[in-house]
Amino acid sequence: MKTKLTSLLALLLFITITAQAKVPSFKVVKTGKGPAMILIPGLNSDGEVWDETVKHYQKSYTCYVLTLPGFAGQPAIQTDHFLNTVRDEIITYVQENKLKKPVLVGHSLGGYMTLALSVKAPDLFGKVVVVDGLPYIGAAQNPGATVETIKPMAEQMKNSMAKMSPEMQKQQEASYGVTMATDSAHIKKVIDWGRKSDYKTTGQAMYEMYTTDLRKDIASIKSPVLVLGAWYGYKNYGVTKELTTNMYKGQFANLPTAEVKIADTARHFIMYDEPTWMFAQMDAFLQK
Repeated sequence: MKTKLTSLLALLLFITITAQAKVPSFKVVKTGKGPAMILIPGLNSDGEVWDETVKHYQKSYTCYVLTLPGFAGQPAIQTDHFLNTVRDEIITYVQENKLKKPVLVGHSLGGYMTLALSVKAPDLFGKVVVVDGLPYIGAAQNPGATVETIKPMAEQMKNSMAKMSPEMQKQQEASYGVTMATDSAHIKKVIDWGRKSDYKTTGQAMYEMYTTDLRKDIASIKSPVLVLGAWYGYKNYGVTKELTTNMYKGQFANLPTAEVKIADTARHFIMYDEPTWMFAQMDAFLQK
């Protein structure tokens, strides 16, 4: 009788703990073995964007590939604080799964997220790889831009995206996708993910990125940081590799230990356009 009672109490305790553990709003696909590596895709992107990266690292790392809520068909969440909500959920996930100093790899919005995570919980994470992401996107073209000067534009953008019809969203993604990668198959993927995304979430996420400036906050990051940038997709608009290098170094001026490397011919999706170069940079950085 005592044994049965003990088993019943253990079962009830397990159910209680399981119920208390919050299920994250993001999707996680776990692959590989070794130390933890968390890979975060960018705006509207599916975790599939990291497939080749996972193949490269799965023998050395346990890869946790995320797809964020509202993006590429993943169910959306209702929040006025999308970035901070996801950031805090990732922190909780790392703590609950007892991941020890996981490497953070993020693309675009995911790159911003790796910085936000490292600012909020500097002792929780290991090395950080930012793939074409910035601490403040609002100042990408104008270093003097501030949250106050950008906010009206950001609000207008958020409101217009929330009202977009499915047909307008299709057109928007078609025009956006062709600038993001070189290969037609990759462009099609990017467009398809955008069309499957919840545009209210997309607008909210973009609004928050334009109204959150981490340029000063990144000074508190304790982990080594590698920043990989791209410029080639904007070549026809007068952008050069030198200008892009200076812009990135300016954005990371308060984190002088950050290594900044700029790809030669990659568009925004560096993992698609210059994977060999990207892996070489990451390998050297992670092996230090």
